[in-house]
Amino acid sequence: MSNTTIRRLIGGVGTALLLLICAVVIGAHFLTGRNLQKIDVSQYTVVKSDGQGGYTAELDVDRLIERERLHNPTATELDAYPEIAALKNLSIRVTSAGGVYEFETVTTGEDPTALLRSRGIKLVNTRWTRDGSKIGADVDKGQQQSVKELRFSDYVVTSRTDGGFAAALDTARMLNDAGIAANADPETNLGAKALRSLGVDCQKTDGGYLLQTTSTLPTVMEDLKTAGLKVVHTKWNWTDAEMEAHLGTVTPMESTSTPEPVAEQPTDTPTGTPSEPTETPVTPEPATPEPTAAPVHNPNAIDTLYGFDQTDVRKAIRAAKEQKYGSTLDASEVKFNYFAVGTDSTEHANVFRIVYTITKTTGTEYLIADVYDLERETGYKTSDVKLTVEYDRNKAKSIDDLSGYQVYTLSGGSMVFPENKDKSPFDKDGLVMAKSISEAVSYDELWDIPQTSDLTLLQLLGYARNEMFARGGHKFSDTSNYYKYFKQFDWYKPTGKVSADALAKMYPATKGNITTIKFLENLIKEG
Repeated sequence: MSNTTIRRLIGGVGTALLLLICAVVIGAHFLTGRNLQKIDVSQYTVVKSDGQGGYTAELDVDRLIERERLHNPTATELDAYPEIAALKNLSIRVTSAGGVYEFETVTTGEDPTALLRSRGIKLVNTRWTRDGSKIGADVDKGQQQSVKELRFSDYVVTSRTDGGFAAALDTARMLNDAGIAANADPETNLGAKALRSLGVDCQKTDGGYLLQTTSTLPTVMEDLKTAGLKVVHTKWNWTDAEMEAHLGTVTPMESTSTPEPVAEQPTDTPTGTPSEPTETPVTPEPATPEPTAAPVHNPNAIDTLYGFDQTDVRKAIRAAKEQKYGSTLDASEVKFNYFAVGTDSTEHANVFRIVYTITKTTGTEYLIADVYDLERETGYKTSDVKLTVEYDRNKAKSIDDLSGYQVYTLSGGSMVFPENKDKSPFDKDGLVMAKSISEAVSYDELWDIPQTSDLTLLQLLGYARNEMFARGGHKFSDTSNYYKYFKQFDWYKPTGKVSADALAKMYPATKGNITTIKFLENLIKEG
């Protein structure tokens, strides 16, 4: 064999090896889940009465395909689009227990997860729960009403900004035209809840402005349909002249109490301590200031968070955040959290501040949410929250505007109070909340858990939640921090995997307590 032939063989092998390495790298990149199109199954689920006091559900695949911009092949083309065939094989299984209905995505064929992933699709929210009384009221009401059509663009008003125009939705006028009182309780009026969730996104384009409907509710279309409503003309373009023609003010609307957010359903298997939020590169864009009347200094405001139930004020901040971003919000995480106590010379008696990292479809920004002069523990509304947008991390983190205040940094939702200096969060049996398997725990009790310099409240809530599973005999993985901790106590006798439902059968109080703790964990971490 000549030297030339050998060189050609080596070169060919090298090229093939290089191509193989590239394929492996590309495959690994794809399999990590990057660039997957996430489809929320619950958005496309239609719930109906089964005529026997229960409910059935089905997946509206046609609407899913349309809204997710997937190819809709004909019957003869279906073999060429296995991901669409897999979606068409999906159905929704409904089970009930104690008045609570659980919805779960199932398939008539093989598990489609790997196939969908290979086609760039990932299904999320494939299992969720809903209270039966609310489903019944919504379904019954939807069956009795005829559909009322509302043209969304008719309720949008514009305003001038430094960079051009901004847009807002006149929700009060839309509610009025829908025949719903402006102060209707969203907890009992599905139409009010759905319409109040709507917002408008306004993006400047080369030819003017692109406007489209947003919503903080993933099931808004179904909720509107059930309430006998239909919103049309939800995406359109206006020129500068048309934006000018729609200048106006939003109709004042009577406020209602902030509805209780639904806590995330806990997973069957408890997880470890949450990891720190990661940052996403910032995409600068001009901020639109939101004028807010400055609250009057309150001399009776609290000067410490010790013993203060922060749940309601954090819920109000979260509601204000969701109202601002609507469905343009892809994710949010609490990046910084401060509590500042003023003096007689400062403008406010105190300031409660949360700084979020906001991930949008158009980029990332920082949202600063302030509530002034905390005095009471309940009754906060979105109108009590002042929002400011920043695009620079250092500016968002800065507390230069609080130079006249004593500023405390809240790590993991709270801080080490002097009152708790010598207190341990754990009792003699190593438990954070020993009563949790037999009695209901309250938000107030959870906020009062003594923090240490080593463990934040968020971490301690993880122990409080998982100690219930441990007492039920759940076997954590050998590498889990919880296993390493609980195994030192004689009472911990693991027997195998214990689900939340199995635990609730042994200790009924744990069902509500797990939900309560999980909700507080999410509120502290994600807002």
